[in-house]
Amino acid sequence: MSKTGKYRALDLKSKSSNVRANPLFRAIAYIIDAILIRYIFQGIVFLLDIRGLISKSWMENIELYLGEGLAPFRGGGIVLEQFIFINSLQDVVIHLSYSALFLAYFIGLESGKIGGQTIGKKIFGMKVVDRLGSRTSIKKSALRNSTKYLLRVPILNFIVGLLDIILLWFYSTRSGDILADTEVVSISRKGILERFKSSN
Repeated sequence: MSKTGKYRALDLKSKSSNVRANPLFRAIAYIIDAILIRYIFQGIVFLLDIRGLISKSWMENIELYLGEGLAPFRGGGIVLEQFIFINSLQDVVIHLSYSALFLAYFIGLESGKIGGQTIGKKIFGMKVVDRLGSRTSIKKSALRNSTKYLLRVPILNFIVGLLDIILLWFYSTRSGDILADTEVVSISRKGILERFKSSN
């Protein structure tokens, strides 16, 4: 069966004339966004620290939460992140604060009012739209990104992550897109990467 047939069978086919974005570019854009969110969070924490608004124990817990080595990926909520163990009220607050920033970044930037593009998506010339090709509302953006929070929850992160990998590979979509009836489309020649190529 062709991919088109599979889309039709699962009602996953685009109803607009837009071309769905490359799954690999989507994954790389997500990693870029995750790393940016991590450093935005660290910047906020740094400002709180120099203003004396955060204690040493909080700083130690935040550093532990973000981890070392591959922490930009783990802290960004990527599929293969290690389990997050909540041992104290501080851990809960840190986890919820980071998750709130994580979701606000994606929900805000991917809504039609702001442009439908995160920084990672802008680099690769991609945009979030509904399946008719129209701008997404804040409500739809929140709905499509709600599944990203599940990537930060032990056990669920593996299940949702595996499902999203399968959906991206075979249908160029993911669970959040199905839930909100949205898709990520390619905007020809409008990505920073494309403009850089054409200038050389």
